[in-house]
Amino acid sequence: MNIQDVREIKQLVADLRSGSNREANEIIKQRIDDVIEPIKSNPITQLLIQLGATDHTKQAVEWLFDHDMQAQDEGMDCLYKMVESRVIAEYALEIYDHRKDYRGAA
Repeated sequence: MNIQDVREIKQLVADLRSGSNREANEIIKQRIDDVIEPIKSNPITQLLIQLGATDHTKQAVEWLFDHDMQAQDEGMDCLYKMVESRVIAEYALEIYDHRKDYRGAA
């Protein structure tokens, strides 16, 4: 991928993040829902347990996600934002590949 490709993909991501295209917004929302809906527990919990674990890390993280509503909300918000970023990047790359294929065919 060259610099021009990176610029074009960054512009696509920025356009998709702007929310100005209603059809793209619906596609992105559906794709996010498709990723998040089947999740039974927040994978961030396991990540936090594994990062620099001490004797009380697992217990602390479990307590946060069982008893602290703010931590639960922040965990879901973080997960949603990361999935949203991933889905937008995937969609931008999909659009980019279609454009590239179209240019190559022309």
